[in-house]
Amino acid sequence: MELEVTHAYDSGLERVLAAFFAEDHIHSRNEKVGARNVEIQERALSEQTGKLVISREVQSATQLPGILASFHRDWHRVRQEEHWFCKDEGEWHCEFRVHIDGVPAKIKGTMRLQELESGCQNQLTLNVRCDLPLIGKTVAKFLLDDSRRKIEREHLITRELLA
Repeated sequence: MELEVTHAYDSGLERVLAAFFAEDHIHSRNEKVGARNVEIQERALSEQTGKLVISREVQSATQLPGILASFHRDWHRVRQEEHWFCKDEGEWHCEFRVHIDGVPAKIKGTMRLQELESGCQNQLTLNVRCDLPLIGKTVAKFLLDDSRRKIEREHLITRELLA
């Protein structure tokens, strides 16, 4: 299952990218979305590449379907690894993977951060796959819906923090 969204920012690409990697921004954003025990495991940004690895505990943003009750926990440990590279002047690309402890699904995606005449935009694609017999599609749909809500909330908070 796939999700595609485009988020606009009033700030330029360099400022947005710097915020994505700024330790204080990462902690503020996670605090505002309700995450806890946030650990920045790796954070490196150069003129051409960047790597960001963050681990945190989150709660579901949507109601868990009854069929998935065996996966329910109040808090889930999530590890996200992002690999960024400068495509050309005014454009950065990212490939990322998300691992949720105890959830048998594969979550990966891409981001394309582009400079615009006024601000910048981030085109995000997220792919969720779960190969469990009988309930795999239900798990993938739940994770996609939950991720959509969290992605939109993080975008609004990032815009707020950049203002």
